[in-house]
Amino acid sequence: MDRKQITAAVIEEADRLLAEGIDHAVIATQLGLTEYVVDVIAGDTIGRGRKQPPQKHIRRVTNAQRGIDATTIRMIQRMLAVSWLSSGEIAREARVSRSVVERVAAGKRPAVNTGRPIVFKDLGERFLHKPIRCPGCHGMISIVPCRACRARKGESFQDLNRADEE
Repeated sequence: MDRKQITAAVIEEADRLLAEGIDHAVIATQLGLTEYVVDVIAGDTIGRGRKQPPQKHIRRVTNAQRGIDATTIRMIQRMLAVSWLSSGEIAREARVSRSVVERVAAGKRPAVNTGRPIVFKDLGERFLHKPIRCPGCHGMISIVPCRACRARKGESFQDLNRADEE
């Protein structure tokens, strides 16, 4: 195989020919390069080279926690407080795995409320369905105006409620 050494001059010539719109195979034969090298210089490496093996299995997220609502966690906590059921029986009753019951018992799985937060309409707040960045503190907010910015200014909900009463 008589192939040229790839130098800066060869790359510049390939770039010039590519800019003129000449086919990659013609450039390859004219400069003594392989078509793959011309594709790499052009930045068109998609579909070239070693092919990826087909995926036989669907990839799943590792360690993904299933969404368990707060009422189920509280029910597990109440059953654990009674302490006359085993963790397997509690898991069967709550329809969760035994490891979830053990994590709740160890305090590693708290009850998280997934409901919407309380919105104070008299303060001009409204709930956004899609969170945005606050222009002041750059935090993700789903209630506007930003409560964190209001707290930094020194305004508290108690002060605003007292002002409304007066």
